[in-house]
Amino acid sequence: MAALAASLAAAPPAAADLDARRGILLTNPGGPGGHGRSLAGYYQGTRVGAVYDVIGMDPRGSGGSSPRLDCESEPLPFYSRPTNAEISDATRSAIRYQRDCERADGDLRPHMTTANTARDMDVIRAALGEETTNYLGYSYGTYLGAVYGSLFPERLDRTVLDSPVHPDGIWRDVFLRQAPAFSANMERYTAWAAEHDDVLGFGATQKEVYATFDATSDRLREEPRTDFPGIVYDSHMFDLELGMLSRFQQNWDLASEYLGYFVRDEPLPTEFTSEMAALAEEEDTGFTEDLMTAVVCEAAWPRRISEYRADAREYRENHPYGGGASWALPQPCTFSGLDRVEPPVELERDGYSEPLLIAGEFDANTDYQSGVAMAARLEGPLITVAGDGGHGFYLPGGLECVSDAVEAYLVDGVVPADLTCQGLPPAELDTEPELDAEELAPLTDQSVPVGLRL
Repeated sequence: MAALAASLAAAPPAAADLDARRGILLTNPGGPGGHGRSLAGYYQGTRVGAVYDVIGMDPRGSGGSSPRLDCESEPLPFYSRPTNAEISDATRSAIRYQRDCERADGDLRPHMTTANTARDMDVIRAALGEETTNYLGYSYGTYLGAVYGSLFPERLDRTVLDSPVHPDGIWRDVFLRQAPAFSANMERYTAWAAEHDDVLGFGATQKEVYATFDATSDRLREEPRTDFPGIVYDSHMFDLELGMLSRFQQNWDLASEYLGYFVRDEPLPTEFTSEMAALAEEEDTGFTEDLMTAVVCEAAWPRRISEYRADAREYRENHPYGGGASWALPQPCTFSGLDRVEPPVELERDGYSEPLLIAGEFDANTDYQSGVAMAARLEGPLITVAGDGGHGFYLPGGLECVSDAVEAYLVDGVVPADLTCQGLPPAELDTEPELDAEELAPLTDQSVPVGLRL
């Protein structure tokens, strides 16, 4: 097979006082398929950046690594609540995509596994002359960190796993957990919207609010909009954005103002569409889609199409918002003709110190119970971010409660007991909000299907 290489970046040497240096901190932003080089400089100015040499890495097959997976195939369609005809279309598209990828990269794809990426990380550690490494991973990166610890426990020191995936059900069951978590956020958001019917006009009860949104989705199925930059905005996109925006309670006022343009069938403000167009012109998305589809094929997927059809019908009825039925549909891995090189690694912690985990109560990418389960599997303390639907919490400028605990752990070695940090409160709404294009555009930009990754 062709040689594989990961692309690296490192922050400047950590500590002027070498006695304070704690070594290297490997990082991963999630995905799978996320480009990680930018994380190298992300923590400059923090206590962590002062004592660690932070290493960012584009995993094999992604970003600046060589070779980079590129199937040159049309992307898969996104269906939140697919009709029976769309279920059939999704099935055909998954077959087409998988065949394209096997023709383009069939010799490489079986080797794009989490275990092999963990082995690449250990090569990096050894090449840098370090006896051990520390690790900070987000979302899918939490699974990567747990796999590294299972394979190389003697090489792992301190570990932070932010927004963990569930340790079981890799990978289909992990993704199927997303849609019910979106439904939980919709329950919160529709209750809040009903309380503010005098301002928003979406309905005075939850039932009325849901009816308003569903009527809007039905109209967009029949008459998609063309004023949203870069895409035809149909019912599936509305369902997706509605679910995504329901997560961020601190922005429910802005989100409601934005959604109101669709509910009332009014043109979007020019300043908003201009901001979205500028975001769409950015070339580097920081993500390699074809690597994601390769990595998730490291595990077995059901072969019976009838199982997918039944799940898709259930999800379109009971969990139509956010990701909806998209992960219940047949996926490229369903039709893989490639042999798996090895089974997924059985996660265990035997020989390295307690990791610190962080989970949001209403996170929809990786639901809260996934964090609870991973913390139990690895026997590490869990920071719960209460009342928060975000994803990824140890971030510069984020919640002080989370940052203080993580930095005390990584820098000082203080392992906390289980801890609850309060997330940002719901937006207050006394008067009709004014849409802030610069503030809202990045939120809606996250709402396209990229927001359903790990």
